[in-house]
Amino acid sequence: MNRRHFLRQSLDLRLTQRLALTPSLLQKIELLQLNKLELQEMLNQELMQNPVLEEVTEPPPDTGMDTGPEETPPAESAPEGERDSFEEIDFRYFFDEYLDTGYRNREVEDPDKPGFEAFLTRAPSLADHLEWQLGLTDVAPRLAEIARHIIGNLNEDGYLLIGLEELAATAGSTVEEAAEALRVVQAMDPIGVAARDLRECLLLQLESLGLMDTLERRMVDECLPLLENRRYKEIAAHTGAAFEEVLEAVEGIRRLIPRPGQKYNAAAPTYVEPEVTIVKVDDEFIVLPNDDGMPQLRLSPSYRDLLKSNGVSGETRTFLKEKFRSAVDLLRSVSQRKQTIYRVSVAIVNRQREFLEHGMTHLRPMLIKDVAGELGVHSSTISRVVTNKYVDTPQGVMELRKFFTMGVENPTGEDLSIVQVKLKIKSIIEGESKSKPYSDNQIGQMLRRDNIFITRRTVAKYREQMQIAGSRERRLEYLV
Repeated sequence: MNRRHFLRQSLDLRLTQRLALTPSLLQKIELLQLNKLELQEMLNQELMQNPVLEEVTEPPPDTGMDTGPEETPPAESAPEGERDSFEEIDFRYFFDEYLDTGYRNREVEDPDKPGFEAFLTRAPSLADHLEWQLGLTDVAPRLAEIARHIIGNLNEDGYLLIGLEELAATAGSTVEEAAEALRVVQAMDPIGVAARDLRECLLLQLESLGLMDTLERRMVDECLPLLENRRYKEIAAHTGAAFEEVLEAVEGIRRLIPRPGQKYNAAAPTYVEPEVTIVKVDDEFIVLPNDDGMPQLRLSPSYRDLLKSNGVSGETRTFLKEKFRSAVDLLRSVSQRKQTIYRVSVAIVNRQREFLEHGMTHLRPMLIKDVAGELGVHSSTISRVVTNKYVDTPQGVMELRKFFTMGVENPTGEDLSIVQVKLKIKSIIEGESKSKPYSDNQIGQMLRRDNIFITRRTVAKYREQMQIAGSRERRLEYLV
């Protein structure tokens, strides 16, 4: 009996859930990485490009701590079935100043500003930034040594210039050890660093965003040549996704950073402005956000009224809705950035009171993961918050990341920060006889008298990090 097979078309309605690389998510990450001056420039650009944003010229009222949005006003009416996410936005809150006054104690006068020269600094290089993170990473000394070989073989874009076999031969390690050290470096900020090609760089970024089970990941992993040549129909056929879904994913991928190391290539000195100021009031240290010069943005009520009017065309209404969504996302992201920096600063104050009172010799060990755990965020968020951000303290203007340092435990169980140990080493060297400088072994023995037990090799490492020559070179300098 012959059987005939027929092709039949049918409609199949399926409800699926998937993560997406949304512009809002990427914007939050981008804003965390910007310092105050960069944020000012970005907000001024947004002010010019988005007509529904306007700058508040009058000072905001002193309302005390922010208690959250007021009661949501009734949404504009819409026919059944035509309501969209735009109607769910609490606009009354965003018509007020987005930078609340809640963190600022109005009874505290602004402290004297530091001198202009205090704001001149040299931005850390990519190697500096990675070495700092490596110093705070709990890895075996052998892996740390291999990781430094990796850092030394990155180009300006942040890509690893050699393969694992060559890396292992250079570091005198096995390929397995080299691969493990590479994973350590690739987990650092900026995400995507130490990748060996563009595909790996983008995949690392997607992984850090929790977007591995997404269309974006499949496109980067399986269709990168097609993606680079904009052959979107072929990508849709390969992945089985709709053409519109491919275009949406492309927009998300475009927001990834193909050259993550470029952010740290500024060689010239840069000017900085502190994000916050720490002042002592009575017997307590408090954190004051530094909003000077920052544009105070809000949504334009006149454009909101225009959107409500009946005489607006459908095209204009769609345009205004999109601009309102974009503006609200921006204001939320900026507010979240400010609150995160404030919370991190408060955590620092709670841990570093002795430093604030007495200076660098009293800086306590503090790890990124500990603060991240306290605030309930990922460690990479803290790393982004403290990098290239500055705070004005009673001990001077300093970068937030300088508060984070590993510790050395002495026999009594007390932790000393590496900064304290380095200052001890520097003090010993400054007090030595110029004709008979101390060896690293002698310095280690002298540190033991102060209950600091580190090896000769560690003494040498800290000395080199402070750019202090060895005993032989110091003696030669004296003889010359």
